[in-house]
Amino acid sequence: MSGKDTMPSVAIAVDFDGTITERDLLDEIAHAFGDPEVYRQVDEGLHQGTITLQECIAREFEPVRASLSEVVSYVLARARLRPGLRELVDLAKERGWPLVVLSSGFRELIEPVLAREGIEAEIRANSVDPSPRGWRVRWRDGRRCPACGEACKRGSLPRATTVIYVGDGISDRCAALACQRVFATRGLARYLDQRGVPYEPFADFHDIVAAIRRE
Repeated sequence: MSGKDTMPSVAIAVDFDGTITERDLLDEIAHAFGDPEVYRQVDEGLHQGTITLQECIAREFEPVRASLSEVVSYVLARARLRPGLRELVDLAKERGWPLVVLSSGFRELIEPVLAREGIEAEIRANSVDPSPRGWRVRWRDGRRCPACGEACKRGSLPRATTVIYVGDGISDRCAALACQRVFATRGLARYLDQRGVPYEPFADFHDIVAAIRRE
């Protein structure tokens, strides 16, 4: 087997909204540019488990009529990254580990933020058709996961002997359960606590870099 085909020993998958960014801007966009009542209803349904995450995202963005450039400007004005992301990217490069930004958000909103910060990373995310008749989501992967029964992030995880996952919310649950090492905060941390699944808490990416270097 050639070196090119050999599975890497370690890969890192990092969620975007609420993990790379300090706040979940996808939620803010749906509320600010969409219909707040629709947002309230579907967000409630998601947390009650009566609708899937894909259904939630699709319905939240159907009422959005703003142009993509308007929303990108909104995102760039508000997106603040957790400290230490560049150091994590540099660490992955130093060790030859693939690092993937794995998001349930939209590539069209992620790329400008990372470009502004001068950060290069592979992005695996959904895309969007920003129609003036309402935004339509183009899904990264519509396949149903055999583990959770939904179209989740698990199938888009990078291949490696050990996958390190970094996340904060509902979209990260199934993927995190498939990984060998997990750094979690906020909702994902609470979910893993409830299930008795081990993870390492973090406040920023400096914490993650320090933990990895201690190994």
